[in-house]
Formats: sequence, C-alpha cells, structure tokens
Amino acid sequence: MIERGTGRHLKRPLAFELRTPNALVQARRAGQISRRHLLQRALALGISGPVLSVILHATGDHLPRSSRPLAARAQPATPPAADIAPAATPTNPQGTRQEGGALVIAAPAEPDTLHPWLTRHPVSLDVVPGVMEGLLRFDHTQRLQPALAESFAISDDGLSYTFTLHEGVTFHNGDAFGAADVVAAWETKQRPNFAANSLGWNLVANVETPDERTVVITTNEPYGPLLSSVGVTPLCPATATEGSNQEFIEGFGRAPIGTGPFRFSVWEVGERLVLERYDRYWGSPPGLDSITIEFVPDPAARLASLHDGTYQLLGGASALTAVQLNQALPLPDLTVREYPTKTWQHLDLKQIGFLRETPVRQALDFATPKQRIIDDLLGGRAVAAFADQAPGTWAYHPDLMPRPYDPAQAAALLDEAGLTIGEDGVRARDGEPFTMELWGIEGDALAQPMVEMIAAAWNGIGVATTIRYEDAATIWQPMGYQFSDKMTACLYAWTNANDPDDLFYWHSSQIPTSPTASGGNLPAFFYPYKFQRAIDALIEGGLGETDLERRREIYHQLQELLHREVPVIFLYWDLAYAVTIPSLGGFSPTAAAGLLANAEAWYLADPAATPIPAGTPVADSSPAPATGTSD
Repeated sequence: MIERGTGRHLKRPLAFELRTPNALVQARRAGQISRRHLLQRALALGISGPVLSVILHATGDHLPRSSRPLAARAQPATPPAADIAPAATPTNPQGTRQEGGALVIAAPAEPDTLHPWLTRHPVSLDVVPGVMEGLLRFDHTQRLQPALAESFAISDDGLSYTFTLHEGVTFHNGDAFGAADVVAAWETKQRPNFAANSLGWNLVANVETPDERTVVITTNEPYGPLLSSVGVTPLCPATATEGSNQEFIEGFGRAPIGTGPFRFSVWEVGERLVLERYDRYWGSPPGLDSITIEFVPDPAARLASLHDGTYQLLGGASALTAVQLNQALPLPDLTVREYPTKTWQHLDLKQIGFLRETPVRQALDFATPKQRIIDDLLGGRAVAAFADQAPGTWAYHPDLMPRPYDPAQAAALLDEAGLTIGEDGVRARDGEPFTMELWGIEGDALAQPMVEMIAAAWNGIGVATTIRYEDAATIWQPMGYQFSDKMTACLYAWTNANDPDDLFYWHSSQIPTSPTASGGNLPAFFYPYKFQRAIDALIEGGLGETDLERRREIYHQLQELLHREVPVIFLYWDLAYAVTIPSLGGFSPTAAAGLLANAEAWYLADPAATPIPAGTPVADSSPAPATGTSD
C-alpha cells in the first residue's frame, strides 16, 4: 500500500502511447456537459447571475508578482478605508471572542436545489459544505485531506482505495455514520434514471466493508481523479436514499441531512435559507449559533446592506470582482480578503487558415498586451496566465512565465512564416490576407475596452482585425462564430474543477462532432491540433496515474506543451474579493470548496467586551489537524 503524501519523483521525459480513448476517457466524457452550458460570464462588470459551475478560489504562496496581495503593492496616497489581506490569513478581529451569535450572508440568487449530487448552482455549492461532508476535503492548496475518513491508502496497483472512518460521527437526523452510508451512495448513483453526477463513481467496480469503520473501493483500472470525485462526494445517511428517486431528489434537495457543523433549518422560498449549529458535530465546535443566507440579486444592494450592518459577509458566489472592489474600498469598517480564482480568461483561436501554424499563434500571443489589460483595466488585480493550471495549486508549473508584450518579436515570427505586409498595411501570403474576427460579449462593459485594446495591438502588426459583439446566446448557438470558415478568436473564460484533469478542454474525444454536439475542444472542430496526439497521450497519462509526483510531472509537461503551442491565448487568472464586517473572525476563503467550507471556525468578536484574562481556556474552533495528504 502507498500512504498518500509519499511517492517517488518521476524524472523527465515521460512517454505515453496514444490509444483509442479508453474507459477512463469515455467515462470522463460521459460526465461532461456542453461547452455552451459551462460558459461563464465573459468578464462581467456587474453581478454574475446563476451559472452552472461554481468559481473555485485558490490560495498559494508562490504567485507571479502581479498577484501579490494588494496590501503589498503600491498604494494610493490616501489609503482606502477597507483592509485588504490575502485569503490564507484568517480574519482575526480585535476584541473578545463571543460564543454563539448569528451571521447573515447576502447571496446573489436562490439555489435550484441543495442536493449536492445534482446541483451546479454556485450558491448551492457555497451552502452544502457547511451541512454535508465527504470522506475527504480539500485544503487551501487544493490537496486532499481526511474528513469523515481519518486516514486512507491506495494499493500499489492503483486499483483499491482503503478508507478508515472516524468513530462517533452522527448525521443531523441522529443516524450513526458508517461504512453502509458509503455503499448506499455508490448504489444510489447506479440507479436507472437517477441523473446525478456520477463522475468517478461510474468507474467503481466494487465497494466492500470489512467492518463498520472500513471501506474498500475498487476500480477496474487506475484513475487519478477518483479521490477528487468519489473521495469528496458529500455523504448522506443510507436511510435518506431508501425511497424512490423522485422522493430522494426532491425531498433531500429541499432539506439535506449531513454530518457538517451546521444543520438545515428552514428554506423560505424567494427569501432566505437558515442553518443552525449542530451541537453533536464530531469536529471542533462551531463558533456561531446560526447562519442565514438571504437572496439579494442586486450587487449594489448587497454592498450597501453590508455597510449598514444588515449583512455581515459577501463571499463565494457573491464575492466582488476586481472592478467591483473599487466600490467597496472607500467604505469604512470593512475587511477584504483577496484570493485567486480557478477562472482563466483567454482568447480561443479557431484551428483554420493561418491559425493552424504554431509560429502564427505565438506571434499573436506576443502581440497581446496582457499586462497592460491587467494594469489599466483591472487595477493590477489579476494574475497573467500562460496555461490552464491555477497559481498556488499543486499542479501549477513554477518555472514558466507568460510571453511578454513584444510587437517586434511578433512581427519577426510572422515575417519568418512568410506573412509579409502589403501596401494596404495588411499581412498576406500567396495572395491570402491575414484577417481576423475578434468576438466579445455584447453589453459587457469590461470586455469592450479589452477587445478594443487587443484589436489595436493586432492591427498594429499587420493582422487586419475586425471587432464583433453579440449576446452570449447568439455567440454560442450552432450558427455562432466558431462554426464559420473564418479565422476567429473570442474572449471568454473557463473555470476549472479541483482536479487538474483538463481532458474536456483539449482531448480529441472532446472535439464536437457537429455544431449541436457537446465537447470543450471546440476550436479544433474543423481541424485537430497538429499536436493532438501528444496532448491526448499526456491527458490519458494523467488520468491513469494515481501517484501525486507522477501526476504533477505530467501536468507540468502539459503546461509546457500548451505554452509552446498556444492553442488559445491565455490572458489572466481572475482574482476575487470577499468582504466582511470587521468583527467576523476565522474567515478564510478557499479555492477548493464553497463559502461555508470552514464555517465551524467562524466567530464574532465584541470589541467592547471585557477581555478574557490571560490563561483562561477558550474553545478552539480551528479545524482538526489532518493525518494524511493527497493530490
């Protein structure tokens, strides 16, 4: 058995044989949804409405210079009233910690359901971690840590996962947590017509329970992301799954039952959700009596009500963007936590015409003023990107850097490719002009100046660039830009999951077979990438590897390949800003889970209360130390 957190480093180079997509790839594809359904806001200036995948925020110590906490950057002559600090530093208010108290959070929308196996709603995914838990959880670096399982191990062949469960854990309905609840989750996800997210679970061949505290999960072949899918699945009591599919879907979705620090209390439709402290929680005792989530669609109203004390927290789905932060900075008595997200802004490059050539794509990358976009349009509040793994995560490549803005180098590459400037100022080869359409989302106040800045830069090197705007529905319909025979780029964002698997973006199995088919590798619709075999082999190698260091090396090589080949122009990683009242302590937003992921550590402080004498015991609400790590 290999205990997680160990393993030998695999030296480069790695070589993988390209195969016809195997069961892992096919199963991964079966768990994907349409790219159009995953489309996030394209740099929305205002509130981000309900989307189908949560934006997960990352924290880390090794970030590019532009990602340093704002407090460490050059500050205006008059400092803003709000205090900005990195998310890895929990809030630590002055005054005496109060036991109990109520917290009210403003959310941008009402959840569709609280059933964790069905929802993709960002507010739902913010709430569920405070109510339900899995065998494992992610820490702030997106490494897996024990949760309901106090330890775990993987067999040498990568096929068997053995979990030892915590003793004395109870569900909110009084049922004792045990191995049978894991078996019930597996069996329920296999039910016919139960349309739950089964990614990872669909690769499980058997679940054995040698005793009530031991679970052995066996797969048919090694699958690297299994712990990131099966391991973190929120678990419910087996008794909750005993009814029909519809009863479990509807009833549990309106009143979930878990083992978390807070238990579901009430859902007032159109108004609020209320969670209450669970006094029998197996971990550190929660510091708050209750948490209420009120539904407030208007971002201005959320911020104003935070300032006047109606709400005490904006975060997760209601976190502020870099642009919205400017509205909060002048307000007194607020605390801001800055954290990188898992969302990367980019320009796709359709594989057609000159865009099929690597030097041409590299030239466009050199000709894109990423840092000027970050500095001028976002106030320096973003991290320049070079690939698709987030800074601060375990798979991030520490040695790569984004290409600098260098029009001269861009022009040299185009000259070498035989694309020379004519009398009209447009580059051409063999009589064909280099003309591009650059698309942005209509009505997006931030996308417009960004697209204009990029188009001006590309025109400046002789690439005739025409700006086009349409609403998102039009852009992503089957007759949208991506299915024309023109050379195009479009500004939009992807949001990663916790596992570094990026099959959906680049694998040949994800090239849509028609304009109405699903698949994320849509720029390759007309022609696969010339490096398609190489990236397919690396992706499949990452999927089939369970050793952390081996997987890390594979994803480093993937990032090197993406940086070299430039299938898209990676622009930047978004930063997000959670805002709280100054008396909220223990708050530390994380990349890997929803807003309430560490809610048991939250507490309220009273600056006017009599300080507790030194040496007086105070309840510790910090999370219990982990006993193992993994990828």
